[in-house]
Parts: sequence; C-alpha cells; structure tokens
Amino acid sequence: MALGKNIRRHRTAQGLTLEQLSERSGVDVGTISALENRDSVRSRYASAIARGLGMSVEELEHDGPIAAADPTAMAMRHAPTEPGDNRLPVRRVRFKISAGISGYEIEYEDGESEPIFMARRWFDQHGYRPDRLLAIKVTGRSMEPSLYDGDLVIVNLDDTRLQDGQVFAANYEGELVIKRLKRDAQQWFLSSDSPDKIRFGDKRCTDGCGLIGRVVYKQSEHI
Repeated sequence: MALGKNIRRHRTAQGLTLEQLSERSGVDVGTISALENRDSVRSRYASAIARGLGMSVEELEHDGPIAAADPTAMAMRHAPTEPGDNRLPVRRVRFKISAGISGYEIEYEDGESEPIFMARRWFDQHGYRPDRLLAIKVTGRSMEPSLYDGDLVIVNLDDTRLQDGQVFAANYEGELVIKRLKRDAQQWFLSSDSPDKIRFGDKRCTDGCGLIGRVVYKQSEHI
C-alpha cells in the first residue's frame, strides 16, 4: 500500500483532521493532502508526519491492520475541561530507539513510577497538549550543572524546530541524548553543558539532528 494511503488510514483511525495532523507534525495541510492523494512510497516528510501520528516511520509504512487506539490518550485528547480538575498527569516513559532509524518506540513506566502532575494553567499558558508531553529521567553527567543524573525532564513532542540554545531530547546514532542545540559556522551541533569538552564533545547534527522534542520543564533535587 502506498505511503499516502497509510497516512490517511492512521489519521482517520485517530480521529484527526488534516489541520490537526498539520499542527502536530509541522507539515502544512496542502502537503499532507497531496501525499494522501498520490501513490508515493517515500517522502522526506514521512518522519515528521509519523511523529505527528505518534508512531515510527516503519509503523507508518507498514500495511498491516491498525491497532485499536490507546483509550487513555484518546480520553486525554477529547476530555472536556472540568473547573475543579486543577492538575493533569505527564506520564513517565522510556524511549526505545535504534541507530539509522528516525522513529522511536515509547515504553510507559505505568505501575513503576508515578507521573509528574502539572497545573492545568501551565498547559494552557504554554499551549501544551497533555498527550504530547512525556517525562524521562536524565542519565549521566554531560549536562551538569544544568541537569543532573536522576533529574526528571518533560519533553514536548510537538516542538522539534531547530532553535539555537534550547535543550532537546534527540536520537543520536541510536542513543537517546539530552543536549543543548547550538549553531556555529552555519552548522548545528548537539552540545553538552558540561565544561569538560574532552569527555563530552559537541556532536554534529545532520538530517534535523533526530530531534524527538524540546525539554520544557525539569524536576531536580539539586539546589
């Protein structure tokens, strides 16, 4: 089956309009519509659209049956706002990624770790969608003193625009890294905040740096 038909299948199965998928993926409505209506099997927009659908490129290209929608995510997406409900959860996850693959899988830590609860007004003030935010644990010392081993950060999957100075979770050669994006001499780098550049040197970015999402919040016990 052609890629375009798969995009339409998954979009409609999730109850998304073209406009909603465009907002999630960063790909304009006209491009998505054109892809859905032609028989192309590959597109440079596949990665962004797959991310907007919450899946990997491989899953998007697969012609098998569509799994039932996650009822929790659907409920969070469509649930009406209750005046007395002042906090919303951000679920803690582990990312499963591989070298040479732009997509990723998510493994929820349900039953193992409590989610991070954030005030509803925080989501509203920043325009964040609860079902597009994920919490992950920082590992290693490469981002000290900004982030420490064991800190928790919230990643916004809707924000993968290249932005100088912002911190992102990224797939770097099959490894999940949390780095600060830096532009230097017309090139992009994933940079550590640690001053020890011998151990934690800058990593040159290619093909969008494999950005998964921007870090929008940190929870730390370090003072």
